[in-house]
Amino acid sequence: MKKFILISLCFAIAGCTEFSALNQKVGDWAGEINKMINVDNQKFEDTVTSKRDIDTLYVRIKRNVGFETMEEMLKCDPNLDKNCAWKKGALASGYVHEKTPGVYYRMADSFGKDGQYYVDVTIEKEGKNSVIYWKVKGSQAFANQIKSDILKAIK
Repeated sequence: MKKFILISLCFAIAGCTEFSALNQKVGDWAGEINKMINVDNQKFEDTVTSKRDIDTLYVRIKRNVGFETMEEMLKCDPNLDKNCAWKKGALASGYVHEKTPGVYYRMADSFGKDGQYYVDVTIEKEGKNSVIYWKVKGSQAFANQIKSDILKAIK
């Protein structure tokens, strides 16, 4: 009887070990699928300080990243053209372009096909320096490109 219990116990432990290994492989597989599905939904943040003038940084970052003011985006007068007013309302979700010259700028907008990527950049005056904060929602490659564009603008 003791041999039977001992043999049963060995088979149970071996079965648990195999089940644990199988469970681990399924978990790894699910993790890989999740990474592939969410590759464009990652979030990245970074900060850099520059000795450049804040207004110059605003113009250069705006140009390098591809931000537009509402007027540039619409290229029409929302007060005179009804279609322009409708476009302005449609663009408002997620779009930000705030300016306080010499002190503060914030630009945020969607990029890419169907607006799958999102960039939010804030520039603030801090003493004699300017601090640039940015957040990117998208792929690692897109985040690297935005970082490159911002660093190029502050040189």
